[in-house]
Amino acid sequence: MRAEAVVIGLDTPAHHGGGFGGLYDALAELGLELGSVTCVSSREIELEEALKLALGRSFLVVISGGRGSDPLLAAAAGLEDIAKKILSRVLERRLILQNDLLQRFEDAYRASNLDTPAGFEKMALLPSGARAIEDPRGLPSGFFMENGGRYILYLPHFPKDLKSAVPEELAKLLIRSRGLRRWGRHRLIRSYGVEEARVRELLKDIGGKDRMVELASTLEGVDVKVSARSDIAEKAEQILEETCAAVVAKMGGYCYGNGPLGIEHEVARLLMEKKLTIAAAESCTGGLVSKRLTDVPGSSAYMERGAVTYSNRAKEEMLNVPAKTLQEHGAVSKEAAQAMAEGVRWGARTDLGLSVTGIAGPGGGTIAKPVGLVYIGLATEKGVTVKGFNFPGDRDAVRFATSQRALDIVRRYLIS
Repeated sequence: MRAEAVVIGLDTPAHHGGGFGGLYDALAELGLELGSVTCVSSREIELEEALKLALGRSFLVVISGGRGSDPLLAAAAGLEDIAKKILSRVLERRLILQNDLLQRFEDAYRASNLDTPAGFEKMALLPSGARAIEDPRGLPSGFFMENGGRYILYLPHFPKDLKSAVPEELAKLLIRSRGLRRWGRHRLIRSYGVEEARVRELLKDIGGKDRMVELASTLEGVDVKVSARSDIAEKAEQILEETCAAVVAKMGGYCYGNGPLGIEHEVARLLMEKKLTIAAAESCTGGLVSKRLTDVPGSSAYMERGAVTYSNRAKEEMLNVPAKTLQEHGAVSKEAAQAMAEGVRWGARTDLGLSVTGIAGPGGGTIAKPVGLVYIGLATEKGVTVKGFNFPGDRDAVRFATSQRALDIVRRYLIS
């Protein structure tokens, strides 16, 4: 069963409380599929045209009238008033002031020690037949309604956890009304170290009428979105599990996790599982690797220290990199990366020592050592391995790619 979103405001999905991924998840739980997202300006004629089109083709229309994470921003910008006005016009329903709702809102503001915003009375002005949505504090948080067998949900913004924002009453109505419709389930499988074309080749035989595999390349690797559908919720879940297992079997060690979490979370899990510690010595990344390693809660269990050694003097004094090594081979070299990894591991007395050194740009490159050249070293009880890479892009892209590859090198060592 089709659903779609109409967003008032020509900003990007990222501005809407975590994007549309949460909307897709919430709709899939209800057996609905997000067919399209339409962004329009606050001009009434544009919104009216978009709503007429959406209501003519979709079972559920989700309207967002705000930006960011504050549900009052939509009202402050007048977007909620516009949405109500146009809905009333399109559906030919009067706007009615619900006095009992107005009193509840006023009591909720008082109980929350909040001043009632100017014009808050309009929040209790709803199209005929609409039901208000209230947050856990009792404050206004949108409305929903039914019209001719189709449903409309207005939310001031798209919260990160959209499933909790869909009222239970509306969820029950949608499930009951959709009848023998198909249930949808999906999961994100994350991978790194393989090109999208290769992933497409590996997974070419996976798919079919009841399952689908979609690919998306990012700086963090290739994301594989697996979707499954069935008339029975449990069957959809089973198909999803089977398809995900097939994807992982085909891709092997390239896969590093399920869901939106980055590779640092998998590295953290493995380090804690194996009870190993790590220290990092960074040059071109300026502490980004250490930051990502410590972004994970509980990182003190495995992360001992991080050293940003930009200058040659810092490498010599903090990591005991021999001056001769730097003079003969340079700071950006296999030999320097090896000495840095050994030095940080020895100084921190950790199980692993990770090093990165390179030229992030935009300047500093030569024909022999161009911008994007990076060396990554990993010191363990078995010795030191160093690999060289040439990463494309601007300074930020090179630095992030370096951190991602460095973490993947650690991950692959931990699963070997």
